[in-house]
Amino acid sequence: MGFKRKGSRVELSRAGRLQRGSLSVPCKVVDVSETGVKIESRLFVKSGDTLQLVLDLEQGRTLTCGLQVVHVRSPKFGATITAISLEDRERLAHILDDHVQNSFSRR
Repeated sequence: MGFKRKGSRVELSRAGRLQRGSLSVPCKVVDVSETGVKIESRLFVKSGDTLQLVLDLEQGRTLTCGLQVVHVRSPKFGATITAISLEDRERLAHILDDHVQNSFSRR
């Protein structure tokens, strides 16, 4: 079986909100990569569902992206990032870079 994931995942454990239409529910982003996320939520989802994620960052900033659910193991699910602004993609890259820097500095 091949390795499907393109980028490495970074443990995050940050609060966020999932939005589907007018419905908005809290969630926890368990981990993140350049192309996807693992989320823990009470929201019922199935593979193929599209959602919007608003992730809370430090200093009151947020990161917003569109998601498509690809794997469900309730209460967690994996999703591919389908839409993200250039500014939010840069914020995501900083999160990943910071994690790599912190990992090396601990050794």
